[in-house]
Amino acid sequence: MILQHLVTRLVSRAKHDPSWRLGDGFGDAQLAIVLWSRGWQFLRGMPLRLRAAHVRGTVFRGRRVVVEHARQLASGPGLILEDGVVVNALSENGITLGRNVTLARGATLVCTGVLARLGVGITIGDRCGIGAGSFVAGQGGIEIGDDVIVGPGVRIFSENHRFDSTDQPIRAQGETRLGVSIANDVWIGAGAIIVDGVHVGHGSVIAAGAVVTHDVPAMSVVAGVPARVIRSRAAGEPRPREAAVGPPVREPSLAPPREPAAHGLPRGR
Repeated sequence: MILQHLVTRLVSRAKHDPSWRLGDGFGDAQLAIVLWSRGWQFLRGMPLRLRAAHVRGTVFRGRRVVVEHARQLASGPGLILEDGVVVNALSENGITLGRNVTLARGATLVCTGVLARLGVGITIGDRCGIGAGSFVAGQGGIEIGDDVIVGPGVRIFSENHRFDSTDQPIRAQGETRLGVSIANDVWIGAGAIIVDGVHVGHGSVIAAGAVVTHDVPAMSVVAGVPARVIRSRAAGEPRPREAAVGPPVREPSLAPPREPAAHGLPRGR
């Protein structure tokens, strides 16, 4: 009971959320390990607060975390950077993270791909989680709202390569940048890919392994390659007729997807 009370008190203070409560079923030995681990993460996070003047409140920093251009990183309290996270804020607008944001093990946030063209930046709202091994590329600008869940292995690209000409290498033809925006209360399943120019409406769900090449309406569930709407979450909305869009698409799954085969797929028209 003493450790449970201590963990509840410490976490609620770190999150600035007095209503936070520890779940049931934890033993004292488990909580002791959690406290030990978080204690070391807290100590590792202190130098980052000195390097990044705009990082506020408590920072929990795991092992082998790389933060480059920390002066362009801003965050609210309760930031968690798990082991192996890479953050490179070099860009026009830097990286801004809201309150109680978690970057899980091995997640990468990068804003500039090459020095020949400075990237735009990344903004992530409050109470968001970026899943393990995810890759968020903000060259063309990425805006993520509040309460967004990004599953493990998700890829979000905000830039595409031009390939119209066959007389010169693709790498020499330049890039297009439209940016990506994701509204509040969105769940992006494991292994999904979102390409440049896409807007995801609020309350939407993107199934595991989906490749999103078009805008997603609010309160929609999308799945498939390319992703398409399979139903609406809004009360009273009918399920779309599968015959109008092709073969039936499976409901969203939590099962691990196959490894993505492409990088920055061109956006469909």
